[in-house]
Amino acid sequence: MKNHYDIAVIGGGAGGLFFTALAAKIHKDKNIILIEKNQRVGKKLLITGNGRCNLTNIYVKEENYHGTFRIYTGEVLKACSSDKVLELFSEMGLMTKADDFGRVYPKSNQASSVLDVLRFNAEKENVTFCCECKALSVEKSNLFKIATDKGNFTADKVIVATGGAASPKAGGDKSGYEILKNLGHTVIKPSPALCPVLVKSDYLKSLKGVRVQGEIGLEVDGKCVRKELGEIQFTENALSGICVFNLSGYIEKHKSYILKIKLMPELDFNALVETLCRNREVFSTLDAENLMTGMLHKRVAQIVLKDAKVSLNKKARDISDKEIKAIASKLNSLDFEVLGVKDLSDAQVTKGGVKGDEIDANTMESKKIKGLYVIGEALDCNGDCGGFNLHFAFATAYLAASAL
Repeated sequence: MKNHYDIAVIGGGAGGLFFTALAAKIHKDKNIILIEKNQRVGKKLLITGNGRCNLTNIYVKEENYHGTFRIYTGEVLKACSSDKVLELFSEMGLMTKADDFGRVYPKSNQASSVLDVLRFNAEKENVTFCCECKALSVEKSNLFKIATDKGNFTADKVIVATGGAASPKAGGDKSGYEILKNLGHTVIKPSPALCPVLVKSDYLKSLKGVRVQGEIGLEVDGKCVRKELGEIQFTENALSGICVFNLSGYIEKHKSYILKIKLMPELDFNALVETLCRNREVFSTLDAENLMTGMLHKRVAQIVLKDAKVSLNKKARDISDKEIKAIASKLNSLDFEVLGVKDLSDAQVTKGGVKGDEIDANTMESKKIKGLYVIGEALDCNGDCGGFNLHFAFATAYLAASAL
């Protein structure tokens, strides 16, 4: 194996592979080495989108991103839209499809298809793969010196595509942040994003495994921070699901939050009262726990009744008008006290990374060190759930490959 390369890519995840595939095609005269600490490239990519790989979103926009780089995402998206990403993947041989929410998946519904296409396009004559090789440090003099646990390499240019610290079982760690910090970059402390939210509730264990469709809002001091619509999942000690993941990034330490669930957001209070009164007549001879048959999962209905302080055993016909109103109120105001968020081991992505204003958003080149490029999750930029994080990895990789 050579010791000097024109381009060294640190990290063989989504962004690193996409960059390498593009750079190998655009810069055929350049020798490229891809350094990956895992046994094989793309390990984390295989688990994205529940194994289907939600690789972009046709509705991607600046508002889908957070962090200090967010204000520059408009420039990135203008240069590399979802159409551009799909065009590039099509040229690599990948067929895709979009669902009703704009989430784009490979036609095969297999994340392995995306990985294989990236890998096949990156495996060119001018590319060397060096797996099970952990980058320990990077120094810059005339050339970049890259120290690894398999020896040292030098390169004219370095692409840091190390990803974030989320999902350590799939290879996530903080090594890239340490490398960039030692190179003089400001690194916003990594923390979990897109993860379950820990809550306090007397009812949670009885709801374990239940999923409901509804609206969930995050409130602090009585003010709504953000609302999301979608599937909400109950676990033994937390709320989960895409809409909860999107709210998790707004939760800060040392603040008291409430997650407020609307189980019937399509109905206002009066419509709910009318529906419940009708059901009181229809199910008059049955126990109260059957009042919301046809409306809710039975275990959820039981919790609503308990929260409204209505006995499950009384007959539906005996539920008073006052109790009907209490039930209606709880249906669209089921509250859970937030205890915090799960840690990086349960997070899909990482908040934090290199401070946004230290990177040129047109080229992804460091403003501090010429020839150093930072892409994807190594930057302080995390996206909502729905293909936005992979899009950012691919878009920034495209900008870097095009700028070399």
